[in-house]
Amino acid sequence: MFRYLPEQASEFADSVDWIHHVITDISVFFTVAIVGSMIYFAIRYRRRNGVDHATPMIEGNVFLEVVWTVVPSLICVFVFAYGFIGYRELRQVPENALTINVWGQKWHWEFGYENGKRTIGELVVPVDEPVKMVMTSRDVLHSFFVPSMRVKSDVVPGLYTYVSFTPIRTGTFNIFCTEYCGRLHSRMLATLRVVSRAEYEKWLADDTEARRRATMSPVILGQTLYRERGCANCHSMDGTRLVGPTLLDLFGKEGKLADGSTYVADENYLRRSILQPGAEIVAGYANLMPSYEGQLDDDQIYQLIAFIKALDSENPHPDLAPPVEDPAVSDIAPKELTALERGERYYRQYGCQGCHSLDGAAMVGPTFKGLYMKEGRFEDGTTYVADEDYIRRSIVNPAAEIVEGYPNVMPAFQLPENEMSDLLEYIKSIE
Repeated sequence: MFRYLPEQASEFADSVDWIHHVITDISVFFTVAIVGSMIYFAIRYRRRNGVDHATPMIEGNVFLEVVWTVVPSLICVFVFAYGFIGYRELRQVPENALTINVWGQKWHWEFGYENGKRTIGELVVPVDEPVKMVMTSRDVLHSFFVPSMRVKSDVVPGLYTYVSFTPIRTGTFNIFCTEYCGRLHSRMLATLRVVSRAEYEKWLADDTEARRRATMSPVILGQTLYRERGCANCHSMDGTRLVGPTLLDLFGKEGKLADGSTYVADENYLRRSILQPGAEIVAGYANLMPSYEGQLDDDQIYQLIAFIKALDSENPHPDLAPPVEDPAVSDIAPKELTALERGERYYRQYGCQGCHSLDGAAMVGPTFKGLYMKEGRFEDGTTYVADEDYIRRSIVNPAAEIVEGYPNVMPAFQLPENEMSDLLEYIKSIE
């Protein structure tokens, strides 16, 4: 009954599923028995024809009382004993277990292997060999969960926790964070890839990427970090305003902070902004950026600063790689495309994806999924219906109507009517 759990991919999964099914079946049995009895008695002894019927005086039944006390107690003892024994087995890590370090942070998983290799968003392990994941958090409380392996544990800042499992089949499996950790919690996903031992050894020894990086300039390494660390979601490199300030022509720029003081974007300012972004908030922007203190070493910070310095519109750096071409953005809006296809390209071209998801995930701004004709509330307490006029106003003058629970950070966009029309059609299609 109710056998809807993910596939069993670890040595321990079968015993976890067995006790889960036993508890579920027992719960369903007693729920039906007890509630069914209640319904029977309610019907059998209900008041009839407006006349009260005398009920017999029942002083007790020792046999029934013993049964409904002893049987549940025995079930509880059995479930406890089986669960305790299973938990001890799960926590006993074999001496030959492969140890992999895990770092959780808003909002991705990073994995470190014994030879120094690191990956973000992808965990690779060999099949039929025990694995121990030693985990800690770089910011807030997270929870590491691999459903197919039947393992889950909190990932705590300042503390090491662990889970252990032995994969029994090759394949690709999902990894989730199951502890709410902020605005993009739903996007904190990773992939577990279980491969053969030979394939794992080959993958682990492959230092092609490391050797390639050793020959790259600091500017290119910084641009790689900019992409890998998700900086592109909030900081454009072409002057487009997103959640955070653009990086184009940022170095050496003078500006004003939210408290009225001024700043000059030199090396020290950029370093502080990366490590303690909440200490100095630029005027007109919200305090949304997570800290990267403890996540980036001095070399990486130097590389990011070198990349930012190279984003000079008047003197383009010769080592600066062009942005990765997005087929959804390149060759914007050719006539042969449909309105929806052009609208999707404008969605990407104008950086809407930095704040508005397409899958329902909460980001800096409301998701576009199911937005059209949705009813909602503004921060002043008034309500709205997201029809075409509302969406158009939100693009042209976003600060005039702020949706409850979201910051006033979106820039105004003055789009040509043909682009506005295509973008509206695309938003309306995201259901």
